[in-house]
Amino acid sequence: MNAVAQLASRRAPQLFALIFAFGVAGSAVAQRATLADGLKAAVLRADEARVYAMLAPDVGALDDMLTADCLYAHSNGSTQTKAEFLDALKSGAMKYAVIRYIAPPQVRLYGTETALLNGTTQIEVALPDGRTAKPTLFITAVYVVKDGRWQLASYQSTTVPAAK
Repeated sequence: MNAVAQLASRRAPQLFALIFAFGVAGSAVAQRATLADGLKAAVLRADEARVYAMLAPDVGALDDMLTADCLYAHSNGSTQTKAEFLDALKSGAMKYAVIRYIAPPQVRLYGTETALLNGTTQIEVALPDGRTAKPTLFITAVYVVKDGRWQLASYQSTTVPAAK
């Protein structure tokens, strides 16, 4: 047996342990990435469902999608509780015709039950005074897991200044 073969045979258990450790560590990293990707995808699905329900408007569906203490802050600075927001949609005082993300929204996870979603949207909404607003908005939505599903806990939008 040559010197290289002798060294390899003496080091084989250590090499196996090292390869095994890297394999387990790599597997754990892959599992965490897979879990994070799955959670982010679930948040994006919840947000997409919220957008469709707002456009419908499907107040019953939205009632299930928003936490009991959800706060909705509009780009004009006004805020609405969950009940006020749903009432405005139900009565037709506020009617969304378009809600479209300019680019895919980004999701950041904080643990497995809290997520922040950020994105830029173009909307068209009929306002209580009869005007139609068509702003471009930067939005932040806070989603939390309640009753086993992602629900919107807080929403805030800011008007994006027009390009100069």
